[in-house]
Amino acid sequence: MKKLKLFILLACLVMFYACSTETAPDNESPEIYPEYKDSSDSQRTESDREKNIKKKTVYLTFDDGPTSATTDILDTLHQYNAKATFFMLEPSMRERPEVVDEIVEEGHAVGLHGVTHNISHFYKSEQSALEEMTTAQETLQRITGIQSYLIRTPYGSVPYLTTSYREVLDSRGFKLWDWNIDSSDWSLSNDQYVDKVISQIEKLVNEEVTPVILIHDKQNTADHLPALLTYLSEHGFQTKKIEENTQPYNFNCYQRCHRISTTE
Repeated sequence: MKKLKLFILLACLVMFYACSTETAPDNESPEIYPEYKDSSDSQRTESDREKNIKKKTVYLTFDDGPTSATTDILDTLHQYNAKATFFMLEPSMRERPEVVDEIVEEGHAVGLHGVTHNISHFYKSEQSALEEMTTAQETLQRITGIQSYLIRTPYGSVPYLTTSYREVLDSRGFKLWDWNIDSSDWSLSNDQYVDKVISQIEKLVNEEVTPVILIHDKQNTADHLPALLTYLSEHGFQTKKIEENTQPYNFNCYQRCHRISTTE
């Protein structure tokens, strides 16, 4: 009888020990596999963070090209994976057709800036303005096969592009673009234009306005373009080219517009 009781007691102890051993991994699993749990949480956090980053659009626009500096500008844009829009003069396109082709091949937008860049000639009449843009359009199409309707008039649309001019250009499908950031790179030396652009960008962003930056196709601008693109990249901006269907930005006359003849 004593042997039977001892046997039963031993059997119970064995069963109790076995049950305790089986439940231990579940209780200890958070401590056994902490790296797996933390890694998963970290990955989800990083993924959520990336999704919450919203790129801000900015349009870089280059006037008066192509020039001897255009290739340097294109190289820098390529380096930063940036896109831009080039408003080009007709004689310059004829002089450097291979550069015009390169602009297109690099995936940038091409627009028209007229022929003479002369106020007295371009704004002489509605017809003279239309003829300059049509001539530039035809030259661009001969070189690239692209029929662009993106235009920027010399020195901007205010004050000489009156309602009648705008209506004539609009009737031919042209889409007028001005700017809301003037780099003044035509008058500033060294890298001063970069600081001026940055200060204007920060103001527009606070007002939730998309920057349209006027820059000129010239060597000093090209030399310091990396500084501007570095700022844009580090502050979450995405440079985009202007498409034919992009809503244009135009100056408002506010009763300032008048025909060139009234000032002569």
